[in-house]
Amino acid sequence: MIKVRVMLPPGWGRKRKILDERYWLELSDGAKLSDVLSAISMPKLAARAMFVAVNGALSKTDAPLHDGDSVSFFPVVHGG
Repeated sequence: MIKVRVMLPPGWGRKRKILDERYWLELSDGAKLSDVLSAISMPKLAARAMFVAVNGALSKTDAPLHDGDSVSFFPVVHGG
């Protein structure tokens, strides 16, 4: 098992209960970023509307995760 820290995107606080008090999520060995998206019930379309980073680097959903990694979500900002 591995643990990754997940900083949920705005509006996803209702999924907070699957994380521990320090925002850690436990996953099986060999987990990928797509497993985090599944765990927080984020549809693929919603994930495409955000930048998703692992340890500060933009990542694709097939990116492998390792114990201690940090996953962050950044909404795309539109202006006019």
